[in-house]
Amino acid sequence: MTSNTGRIICVSNRLPFVLKRKEDGSLTRIASAGGLVTAVAPVIIQGNGIWVGWPGIHFENPDEPIPESDPNDRTPTAGLKSNRVMSVHIDPKIFDSYYNGCCNGTFWPLFHSMPDRAMFCAEHWRAYAQVNQEFADKTIKALQILAQEEPADSGTPLVWIHDYHLMLAANTIRNIADEQNLKFKLGFFLHIPFPPWDIFRLFPWSDEILQGMLGCDMVGFHIEDYCLNFVDCCQRRLGCRVDRKNLLVEHGGRTVRIRPLPIAIPYERFVQLAQAAPRVIDTKQKIVLGVDRLDYTKGLVHRLKAFETLLEKHPEHLEKVTLLQIAVPSRTDVKEYQDLKEEMDQLVGRINGRFTTPNWSPIRYIYGCISQDELASFYRDAAVALVTPLRDGMNLVAKEFVACQINEPPGVLIVSPFAGAGEQMHEALICNPYEIDAAAEVIHRALTMPEDEETAPPDDDNNDKYNANTDQDDAPNNPDDTMTDAPIPLEENPHEPDYPNGQTINDDTPPQMNAADNAGWFNNWFNWIGQETPETPEVSDPVDPPHLDEAIMAQFQQYPFLPPFFLGSVGFKSPECPAHRPPQISVYFFSFCV
Repeated sequence: MTSNTGRIICVSNRLPFVLKRKEDGSLTRIASAGGLVTAVAPVIIQGNGIWVGWPGIHFENPDEPIPESDPNDRTPTAGLKSNRVMSVHIDPKIFDSYYNGCCNGTFWPLFHSMPDRAMFCAEHWRAYAQVNQEFADKTIKALQILAQEEPADSGTPLVWIHDYHLMLAANTIRNIADEQNLKFKLGFFLHIPFPPWDIFRLFPWSDEILQGMLGCDMVGFHIEDYCLNFVDCCQRRLGCRVDRKNLLVEHGGRTVRIRPLPIAIPYERFVQLAQAAPRVIDTKQKIVLGVDRLDYTKGLVHRLKAFETLLEKHPEHLEKVTLLQIAVPSRTDVKEYQDLKEEMDQLVGRINGRFTTPNWSPIRYIYGCISQDELASFYRDAAVALVTPLRDGMNLVAKEFVACQINEPPGVLIVSPFAGAGEQMHEALICNPYEIDAAAEVIHRALTMPEDEETAPPDDDNNDKYNANTDQDDAPNNPDDTMTDAPIPLEENPHEPDYPNGQTINDDTPPQMNAADNAGWFNNWFNWIGQETPETPEVSDPVDPPHLDEAIMAQFQQYPFLPPFFLGSVGFKSPECPAHRPPQISVYFFSFCV
């Protein structure tokens, strides 16, 4: 590392490992699986950065030291020293109100466009704000540590905040750091969808969420639709000047960049897994595959009903097609998820009882976790994959399935337009999971598709009838949708009721991968981080940052320790690319713009 290299502070709800207490009372570290850990932990270690998060258990003594990793540990977090970890300790009751109450009881359903499942509770909101304050305080301490360790002419520390658990923290960090003259750059990435205005406005403290996120220099989402939703909410709720074409928001005298950054998968690694995995499915029947966490956003009940309708309307598939549904347990202590599991169990039993013959059952239902080798084998050997959530930030199952298609003929992908992947993977068959009959017809089409059609570019006209609710917002191309000429005063904004102000301020987790595979998602986030923020324009001028490419390349040299990799959409470069061919990796350089 050079002296001008800015070090990284990663702030997430949990540390990259969880702590477990052994029988003798001592603590041990267990590495967490997932893309964020495998991507960021090696860079934090190499760059001598700091990770801020909750350790996974509640300490009676908050000063109890965190143990070092086991000498035989080979996980990505093995080299993360305990002095490079800032553990956030929170009262268990406050944490439960914050995590189960506000995060999972309010933000999860609301941001997945299911407001009827959301609960709005002032006590939970206060707990959320209190926990975010705790995270902000720990992040300030981390900035102070880096300021003491580095000379005055060293690079600017990079603070990267993650997900819906910490949407208030950035504004607090900025205010305190500015008061203490600490150098910093702030970025935020939301791993779940950002809802449209009509849904987001239901949250009573929506203004504080927006102010918290706008405390960053850069805010990232999976796809452009989520960016446009966020920009629209900033304008309508806060009265911010916005530039929809360039995805910029002016707030507090600063210009905040909003960017779509679809998370990707390590394509070559999945190809290797598919080539090496032994065959698991021993049947001549066609397999329709579903792989999901057991969550109400995944549309599992709708999927089972669509498959039942398929067997009703197309009896030629009886004894020839089997649905293999893998449901990974999730939040098993929450009644809503317990009820969902019970509904799934009953529905699977009813469908199997109705159609099963002595030699065949229509549904094989696995409730549990499977190994990555088994998963790659299922992907490779399935005739059809169903990725049909009711709402999802991205859903990497679709990309993993395509990467594992090494057989001839390849499998057919069916994807929901309400998943981020549906916005990228246009060669897939699109079906609306809410339309049970139409979804059944899409499955029938996939099962009966001729081989030459499976390996040919899709017929847009033919696919349109299966395309539900996929119209794209044309705002970025509309010349009238540039920066508005004047701010909209909140008291004059006709779109927003007068809420009282409080305190001012994804399952898209990839499977376990090695560091080299996944570190580039982090790398590309900070590819833009050195760029200077464009000066706030006069009110009458649209924001138009000049010489973007030159600034990016010049400033990226500040961070030579970031390993080269890719972040992008596992999608396809042109309509001529057959749906079964290896996806191309589109690199989306991330303008952190500070």
